[in-house]
Amino acid sequence: MINIKIFIDTELWIFAQKVPDNSKFVNNSDFKKALELHKQSSEFIKQKINEDRISMTYHQLCEIYHVLGFRGMRLPHEFVQTYCFQLIHGKFMDWYQITPIDIEQAINFSKQSGIHIWDYLCVLPLYKEVEILYTCDAHFKHASFQSLGPIIKNPLKDWIGL
Repeated sequence: MINIKIFIDTELWIFAQKVPDNSKFVNNSDFKKALELHKQSSEFIKQKINEDRISMTYHQLCEIYHVLGFRGMRLPHEFVQTYCFQLIHGKFMDWYQITPIDIEQAINFSKQSGIHIWDYLCVLPLYKEVEILYTCDAHFKHASFQSLGPIIKNPLKDWIGL
């Protein structure tokens, strides 16, 4: 099978790594939904690592590190560090730098759309080289992302407003 080049948004990486803790949920249905997001994301990430080339900016790697180790349910720093180093050295990964042109374009898109700049900085350096942008972030339904060209797919059932 020929590998295609894809992008996987930050939240999917986060859902795959953070196993929900039932004690942190007010009701069981919210816990079950979070657990299902975790399971779906985990299986999705494993499948894509084995099948495709994953494109990522170093900015996105920093987002993943921050969210896993410092936001919400925090994972142990040793685990987060090891995980990020595995991504950096993964043979399935292609890495992209953010250029000043990417930043200017991200600022313009952010100003026009009202969507925070971070989503754009994850995608602008690499969108011309990927076939599919995988995300569950409802921001990606916006015309600014749709206009970039790659197919935008949500591997989960729900779009999430972030």
